[in-house]
Amino acid sequence: MPLRVLLVDDDDDLRVEILEYLRRRRHDVTGCSSISDARAAVARQQAESRPPEAVICDVHLIDGNGVDFCLEIAPSLPAARWLLMSGNPDAENLDDKLDELTRRFDFQVVEKPVSLRVLNGILEGKRP
Repeated sequence: MPLRVLLVDDDDDLRVEILEYLRRRRHDVTGCSSISDARAAVARQQAESRPPEAVICDVHLIDGNGVDFCLEIAPSLPAARWLLMSGNPDAENLDDKLDELTRRFDFQVVEKPVSLRVLNGILEGKRP
């Protein structure tokens, strides 16, 4: 079933690759290269009564931390699936925040690089 997806990654090539793959699977994907762009996209989508049903976010972004962004935005999107991608799953000070996210929301962390097929499967509710 197609989902409205917010994709946040500051690596242009990777973001475009994921975006195009998910669109070919009929998902409605909004791509953002920064946390500030993602905040604006969420506000716009909520104003249009079309909030994202899934959020895919990198951990280390040019203007902040993806975990903090998820903690900030997740309460306003309680039904959304959350997928955090990290090339460094042992990043400093993330364990407590990740524990909070997984307790409160439909949330998962994957290590980069992640297979596009696995990524789509997670969005569709399959666990790797």
